Amino acid sequence: MSETTRRSFIEKGLATTGALSVSSLAGAAESLSTDNEALPRRILGRTREKVTLLGIGVAPLGSDKTSLKEAEAVVQAAIDHGIRYVDVSPDYGNAEAKLKAVLKTQRDRVFLVTKVNPDRQDRAGVQKQLEESLARMGVDSVDAVHIHNLGDFDMAKLFTADGAIAGLKEARKRGLLRFIGTSGHMRPPRFVTAIETGDIDLTMNALNFADRNNYPFEDLVLPAAKKHGTAVVAMKVLGGAKEWKYDGQTPATLAEHHAQAIRYSLGLPGVACAVIGLSTVAEIRQAVEVARSFKPLTVEERAALVETGKHLATARGLYYGPVTG
Repeated sequence: MSETTRRSFIEKGLATTGALSVSSLAGAAESLSTDNEALPRRILGRTREKVTLLGIGVAPLGSDKTSLKEAEAVVQAAIDHGIRYVDVSPDYGNAEAKLKAVLKTQRDRVFLVTKVNPDRQDRAGVQKQLEESLARMGVDSVDAVHIHNLGDFDMAKLFTADGAIAGLKEARKRGLLRFIGTSGHMRPPRFVTAIETGDIDLTMNALNFADRNNYPFEDLVLPAAKKHGTAVVAMKVLGGAKEWKYDGQTPATLAEHHAQAIRYSLGLPGVACAVIGLSTVAEIRQAVEVARSFKPLTVEERAALVETGKHLATARGLYYGPVTG
């Protein structure tokens, strides 16, 4: 399934790390707490923002199977339980619009991230996308905007005067965003190329104990991010929804390894936050409990989980799409 087809499906359904030492894992767990109500926080790379260890991805809430009232309740519950990082995209069904009422009163309490997609990837197109997102959410600006599904962008055009990065820089001058990011779960080398420009403040990639075997984000992207001070946000921590059904009801593919999966991703060096698609208040409580009491996996726990991940990766194959190209 191509990335473009997959996005349509969602809309409709809606430094090698293998030999990490205990000390390096512990270093990844250092956090700061500046809000008694919020979860522990970490520094978001060179942005110097302090974000909570856990973020809510609202893709599951964009489905028609989740009512506006239900979605608002889930997002408010996430904030009430200490989450201060909210991740959305214009192609997550009507998720952006479902944030509007909550953001009207809670905007100042959260680090808000949306995305621009490859269907309109020129300078004017990405700005238009962002303007539309802001209108749907009822806000004047967001904290960060990701170049979404970087693997589907025209890399030759991306860095030109009429490309997406130039468009987001212009939008930043207009006060519509503060930080520029990239997001995606395939073609890791492309993210290194983008980070090496020095223009990327944060990157959000698939970082879990299973897919590490097929998609080398840990080996390629984490060292590049460290070199440039680019913040790292982990996504697909639980492997994404089964069969790509982001409908607020379908469980994650790695759900049976819930606590250890979150601890694995948050234990990776440089990871500031783990964004997880949370569909219910029960899911929020479960994830928050892990984040609030976070401890890196022990050497023994990590070794066992990585071994399990090898077998799962064989079955999953190239779940997200191509690795190169």
